[in-house]
Amino acid sequence: MLPPKYTRSVTVTAEDTDITITVRYGASKEEDEIVVVKEIGEGESHTFEEKSEYMSAGYVSWKNVRKILSIKGQIGEDGEVFEKLCETDCEGVHSNIHYTVHKWGVYSRSR
Repeated sequence: MLPPKYTRSVTVTAEDTDITITVRYGASKEEDEIVVVKEIGEGESHTFEEKSEYMSAGYVSWKNVRKILSIKGQIGEDGEVFEKLCETDCEGVHSNIHYTVHKWGVYSRSR
């Protein structure tokens, strides 16, 4: 079995333009996924914090970390739309991945 690949939180920096970012958190059931939208001003950063869900089976219960599945962004009001599946940037479980968004739509990651 392969080890899990996901991140618990994501930080996005708007390097030189305003952006709107949508982050999708996974869940045990697809209908329970959480979507968070945030506008980030030029030169600002925002961290989408770790979220969890409570699970149970019979008399046993536990807290499960929600994986951040993807980030989707729009550069400016009429600009380019991009989407990134976070799993492709993971080599195991990460506490945070940092993406920097530029006005030409190129974004990079650092862990």
